[in-house]
Amino acid sequence: METEEIPTGAPSDWQPITNKHVLAILGKLGEETNELGTAVCRCIIQGLDEREPTTGKVNREWLADEIADVLALTTITIERLGLNIDDIISRRQRKIAYKEPWFISLAESP
Repeated sequence: METEEIPTGAPSDWQPITNKHVLAILGKLGEETNELGTAVCRCIIQGLDEREPTTGKVNREWLADEIADVLALTTITIERLGLNIDDIISRRQRKIAYKEPWFISLAESP
């Protein structure tokens, strides 16, 4: 960063979340999304049909469980924090329409 790029104004007035209910919801959502990320990485590294060394659970099953957990916490977050479900569904549909052709082209590639 160049010296002239360093902000000189007063810091923003953002305030950290202090509401315990909101913190709990976001904390659990973050925890579950990180567990999903770990399951995804394990599948990439070991393969979908390999087993977790300690539990013996098949990676594909673990991935499905973590997706379910994220969907559950996402639903709770939407409901409890009053997020606009219609906007979320609309964005999800746009994302699917954007990504699906790419995945199809990858499947058709040699």
